[in-house]
Amino acid sequence: LLGTKFRVIAQDKNKVEVSFTKTWNPSINGTANDLPLNIDKRFVMLRGSSGFYSYGIFEHLKGWPSLILEEARIAIKLRRTLFHYMAISDDMQRMMPTDEDRSDGQVLDYKEAVRLTHPSNPKLKGEVDDKYQYSFENKDIKVHGWVCNTPHVGFWVITPSYEDRNGGPTKLDLTSHAGPTSLAVFFSGHYAGPELGVAIKNGESWKKVFGPVFFYLNSDSGDNHPTLWEDAKRQMQEETAKWPYDFPESVDYPHANQRGTVRGQLFVRDRYINNNPVYAKSAYIGLALPGDVGSWQYETKGYQFWIQTDETGHFSITDVRPGTYNLYSWVPGIIGDYKYNYDINVKQGSDINLGHLIYDPPRNGPTLWEIGIPDRTAAEFFVPDPLPGLTNQLFNNTTQKFRQYGLWDRYTDLYPYKDLVYKVGASDYRKDWFFAHVTRRTRSRNYIPTTWQISFKLPSVDPKGTYTLRIALASATYSHLQGRINNPSRPMPHFETPSTGRSNAIARHGIHGLYWLFNFHIQGLQLQKGENTIFLKQIKGGNPFYGHQYDYIRLEGPPQQN
Repeated sequence: LLGTKFRVIAQDKNKVEVSFTKTWNPSINGTANDLPLNIDKRFVMLRGSSGFYSYGIFEHLKGWPSLILEEARIAIKLRRTLFHYMAISDDMQRMMPTDEDRSDGQVLDYKEAVRLTHPSNPKLKGEVDDKYQYSFENKDIKVHGWVCNTPHVGFWVITPSYEDRNGGPTKLDLTSHAGPTSLAVFFSGHYAGPELGVAIKNGESWKKVFGPVFFYLNSDSGDNHPTLWEDAKRQMQEETAKWPYDFPESVDYPHANQRGTVRGQLFVRDRYINNNPVYAKSAYIGLALPGDVGSWQYETKGYQFWIQTDETGHFSITDVRPGTYNLYSWVPGIIGDYKYNYDINVKQGSDINLGHLIYDPPRNGPTLWEIGIPDRTAAEFFVPDPLPGLTNQLFNNTTQKFRQYGLWDRYTDLYPYKDLVYKVGASDYRKDWFFAHVTRRTRSRNYIPTTWQISFKLPSVDPKGTYTLRIALASATYSHLQGRINNPSRPMPHFETPSTGRSNAIARHGIHGLYWLFNFHIQGLQLQKGENTIFLKQIKGGNPFYGHQYDYIRLEGPPQQN
């Protein structure tokens, strides 16, 4: 996206803002790289601020041809001879391999994953490096970067807001990785699939501002790298408190006094849990372009504004750009998605109070049994140790173990001949439910479908009743799930999902991708008093990364009268 025109937008003793623009001319046949898109890349420096800001404005005018943008980001490549220490969180900091170390290493199942065989730092020998091991959710990508030993200088990417990011607060994406490279990713298909790119139709008009992002530098006379990290976190908090910024000159970036607020209180009403509505505590609640229930996950063209509710379900979404939105929410511990029934029109200075809102989650009958926690991740399930020769020492003995390489193949090591069997009431999902329903590796290194069993007892069965099985997936990659009840050889499954997902979360060390909820009705005649077994077969084979991660499974009995 090289600019063809340069302008000084503003300059005085306190600020300089410059612009690099590219304007598309539909009357000239451009090259394959000449996208039908107007680009305005801005850079800003402020007096007394140790760094620079950058933001971009993308515009596709009405009448222009269609366009698909798969990814947009700012990529910073630092000097290889200087920056070796990377920090992306309090517990994820380390000396990193160089690009040369990776080039000399052993490429594993895909090009991003490399086993370091002759690293310049001998302590890294035998470890696995993969940029996807350092991915975070949008809401947590606030500050990350690198530290140089001599001079002792830190370079940091600070993201004060993710209102411009696609996919909402829990969308996963890249941060910093070996190179040394630091990224500010605005949108991508990582952990989601190509539908998270921006697809602009023929003739459609579209404009969006990405950023500003702050690139911060700090230094001191010591040699303690965490000291610079702590200072970068402090600066991140300062930048976040100043959002929305008051210095961008673009008329497409509204300042604080040009924005609005939406507030209210959310309750959850599930009579099988409580007769009265209860506070929706710590619910994710946000504004995104109008769409269907849960469509915020796939929304790519507008802005999103998210917070979490307090202990009493109250929320106040501030600094919202003027526009028309829907209000969406999901509640940790509760399945499904909430959507407010009406469009919300936010204007400059508006303060909209929606009052009491009630979420009625999917529910037909009482819970007979459940597996997992409905939190949209597979983090609560069993995550194995990596093979000794395929580890990244940074993720040993931590809650981040799912970031280790090759865990998909560990299923075959644990279940070499027979698949997983889970016995309700006896098994523990933290130990006995593998974190991903993957294929099995054969001796000839083929990957074949696997069938998991859920065994459970029913003291009685209503033959005329309708039971409900709810299966929530935390991610899916070309997954096709078939279910059979008490007869694994039945030619036709009792229920099945369509081919689902292209998140690639299993290969990319993600503990979740996009969320899917499937609800299946089971007639009482299909069940029996006493022992029952549900057979869950992921029928797509041929690849180690095909499969899915479960979020939560629940069997409900027939509806009961109050």
